[in-house]
Amino acid sequence: MMKREKTLSILLILTLVFSIVFSSVSVSNAATYAGKYWLKVNEQRNVVTAYKKIDGKWKPVRAMLCSTGLGGTTPKGTFYTQGKWRWGALMNDVYGQYCTHITEDILFHSVYYKDCYKKNTQVTSQFNLLGSAASHGCIRLSVMDAKWIYNNCKVGTKVTVYRSATSGPLGKPKPIKVSQSRYAYWDPTDPDPANPYFKIRKPVITVSSKKKLNVQYGSKYDLKSYVNAKDPNTFMNLKSRIKVSKVQKYSSTKKKYVKASFTTKSLGTYKVTYTVNDPYSKSASKIVKIKVVDNLKAPVISGAKNRTVTWGDKNALGKVTAKQASASRTSAIKTHIKAPGSSEYRVYSNASAKKYVFSKTGTYYVKYVVKNKYSPYKAATKTIKITVKQGAVNKKPVLTIPADRTVLIGAVNAFEGVSAVHNGKDVTSRVKVSILAPGETEYTSYTQSEAKAYTFNQTGEYKIQYSIKNQYTPYQTVTKVLSVNVNANET
Repeated sequence: MMKREKTLSILLILTLVFSIVFSSVSVSNAATYAGKYWLKVNEQRNVVTAYKKIDGKWKPVRAMLCSTGLGGTTPKGTFYTQGKWRWGALMNDVYGQYCTHITEDILFHSVYYKDCYKKNTQVTSQFNLLGSAASHGCIRLSVMDAKWIYNNCKVGTKVTVYRSATSGPLGKPKPIKVSQSRYAYWDPTDPDPANPYFKIRKPVITVSSKKKLNVQYGSKYDLKSYVNAKDPNTFMNLKSRIKVSKVQKYSSTKKKYVKASFTTKSLGTYKVTYTVNDPYSKSASKIVKIKVVDNLKAPVISGAKNRTVTWGDKNALGKVTAKQASASRTSAIKTHIKAPGSSEYRVYSNASAKKYVFSKTGTYYVKYVVKNKYSPYKAATKTIKITVKQGAVNKKPVLTIPADRTVLIGAVNAFEGVSAVHNGKDVTSRVKVSILAPGETEYTSYTQSEAKAYTFNQTGEYKIQYSIKNQYTPYQTVTKVLSVNVNANET
């Protein structure tokens, strides 16, 4: 609480002497208040909660221990700040830092000092009372919190003083205690670099369990996502102040981490250092290892479609390819083939599958299997049908024989006039010959040379069977029979 009339006069003099700025504003209407912050003082619990208007709504952002007036001397109600003093004279010839005028002679200010401008003269016993009533009506704060209000809450900021058994939405911060072996010393929260007793708790950086620490190669990745920071002294969210201060990547050749830039286009383990600097407390860092991997998904098989080929065609792989994010896996494809009439698959390597010959007509079932290059070796599988149709070589040979005829006994050549053609080629040399002579019950096979030299040496009907077999699937055999009637010699 400020001194009465005399004190106000002294303050005016101090304002001139020390160039302290005092500003006054008219009280705003609560319904039209457009300020950035709203300070709510729980006089019963001795906690100040700062609310900030975010997206049109008041949200709690900072909790601050305070000491309100003994015996309820801090006035309740809603007020609007009216001025600020860097240092201000208080009752009983003591002084406060970072003073913000609330109403009449009620201020926000630091725990008091014996001497103005002498930061090592704050009364230690009074600092330890933060969190309980102790003042003559003013609202005492640590230097850290008084400075925060001084720097962030413009003149005209809304202040509501109320009583409640509930501290507030953020709770009540844990107090920092100082040694009282000295009557007066530095405020432990004063961020002045000259402070030899700065013992405020560091910010705490946390990484949510939702953050992926194994990152898929080539994917989008935000290093700051799910990384949070909080000031344990005020419960203030410091996420916006987090910076990535260092990135290193493990070098397998140098056997150590070296400076690098993070990218998901380079496999490996990264050490990422997150740093948060709070101008009202301290800085803190946290190292997190993030791995860029390519083992989270199975490779993608492309080009595997049902198709039709001609008998004798090669290459069971065709235009099938496989790729995982960081590399081609086509060469690693295993091709499983179940041919027509088979009940089991046979497995072929990439090279063997390319040389595979479709030697049967019908339907082949072909299954392509490929594994990820890295453990746990996730696999992809695609199965197709390859239909093998007949080509020109699969058609029947064309066998030509002479018409049935009559010859005289002693005639020679049982192969005369015989020819065969297949796929545009003369295949007469492959024609088989067998003869059923008169009186015999079974055909006798002859070579073509023997057939050409064959003599019809008895009268009666000879049956000559000519046949040729296709060398290609479905291996058809064409058979024709010639009748030769042999008569006796003319007399």
